[in-house]
Amino acid sequence: MPRYVANGRYFHTAVTTMLSLALFASASATLMNVLSAPHRPLDLIVPPVMCALFAGLLIALLRRPRWLLTIARIALLASGAALIMPTWFYTAQAIMTSGLQLVTTLPPISALLLVLIVMVMIFFPGRQAIGMALLAWILVGGPVLLYLFGHPGEMWTPRGRALVMTYGPAAVMLVVLLPILRGMSGTIERLVSDRVWMEALINQDPLTGIHNRRVGEQILRDCLTKQAGAGLIMFDLDRFKAINDTYGHIIGDQVLTVVADRCKQLLRADACVSRWGGEEFLAVIPGADITGVCRLAERLREAIANAPIGPVPSVTASFGVTMLAPGDTLAIAVERADRRLYESKQRGRNCVVSSAALSAGAQPTPATPLDGGR
Repeated sequence: MPRYVANGRYFHTAVTTMLSLALFASASATLMNVLSAPHRPLDLIVPPVMCALFAGLLIALLRRPRWLLTIARIALLASGAALIMPTWFYTAQAIMTSGLQLVTTLPPISALLLVLIVMVMIFFPGRQAIGMALLAWILVGGPVLLYLFGHPGEMWTPRGRALVMTYGPAAVMLVVLLPILRGMSGTIERLVSDRVWMEALINQDPLTGIHNRRVGEQILRDCLTKQAGAGLIMFDLDRFKAINDTYGHIIGDQVLTVVADRCKQLLRADACVSRWGGEEFLAVIPGADITGVCRLAERLREAIANAPIGPVPSVTASFGVTMLAPGDTLAIAVERADRRLYESKQRGRNCVVSSAALSAGAQPTPATPLDGGR
């Protein structure tokens, strides 16, 4: 199975859809068999058992998404067994019972073999898929074809001809097309891999691995467009130029990477931290109030300052915090956060300054950069 499918939302959606449709089909078959007459024991057993199995697998998939490949294969193997069992039973019954015709007793399951072969091609790898598809065709289609060839009178009935076409040319054509499908899957996998690689180049900062400024600006614009409440945390490493000058740019890059990783670990899934430029970072925190954003900023400050990074004994950062306000543009919001950051530098660095007073109408005091760099 291609990695991009097995690990992606597309595969999860496909398996969920497959199980949902299988559950609906087995439930419908159960209902029809209960309402039909006469009741045949096997028809009253297999559909409800499969219905319960598919329901259990669907629940397991929702609770344990990481099991999806195993769940898909269990569902396919169980489906194969559910096709093989009635095929052999009713074929043997028609052979041993005088006057009983297979074309009248076999349930309408012939088209399900084609579906099963296609699903096997998707969810089983390479040669294993070919073997599984051939095995399914032999075990399900073989008994029916042999029986019909031995009973020409039934074979030339409308149902008999439909069974021969389904279990014969149609099934063989699917198995023959398997290598072509595999080639197409490989091409699609390469295209998706190239796309993922290009998106990483476009959206990630190549040094730290977090989002770059482009993504940070886009998320901030989305919050402004939706008028959703969000907090901004802009922070800047203190005296980073001195770190580069003292320890070299390789160590400086290491400092940036470790800082980015520490901050990313403290942010929740819907928050975004991006490298804004140089040693400056911006975090966007949707759905938070000013108190919560300030607490998060303090946790980020402590995470950076509490442990040395490589040979650098102490790394600190200054933080500016603000909230998005009605009428804000991207430039206005970022400038307000940047002013709070400068105020943090003026107060001695390694601290958090917020613009909570802005909600009361107070205007921030202009800040100027300190001599010797930020």
